[in-house]
Amino acid sequence: MTLLALTGGETALIVLAAFWGLLVLFLCLVLLNTFRVLEATRLTVDAMREETVPLLREIKGSVERTNGHLDRVGTVLDSVGGIVGRVERFTGLLEHAASSPVVKFLSVGAGVKKAADSFSKKRSKGSTAPGAPAP
Repeated sequence: MTLLALTGGETALIVLAAFWGLLVLFLCLVLLNTFRVLEATRLTVDAMREETVPLLREIKGSVERTNGHLDRVGTVLDSVGGIVGRVERFTGLLEHAASSPVVKFLSVGAGVKKAADSFSKKRSKGSTAPGAPAP
């Protein structure tokens, strides 16, 4: 048997080829692990999508129903605002209608009292005068 006689350059090329083979094997392992991570991420995203899409549909329906209720509440509040305005006008009208005669009645009463006081002063002055007949 003959041993292969290799020169230094041929030996270096064999070592270099083995190194490149190991490097390619290492890179294949890294790519395989990266593929596994990406696959797991895709599965997680798909699972979340399956859970969130129905929830988002339900939330959308709830928001639409709530908007409908808020529209109705807005209409009711507008109606209540109109009623409050009418009640305020009616209250003002009643106040004006009631206070005007009361003020007039009190004014007349005050005038009658003043006249009565004035009349009673004149009468009491006239009855205390000497020689005046008693009533």
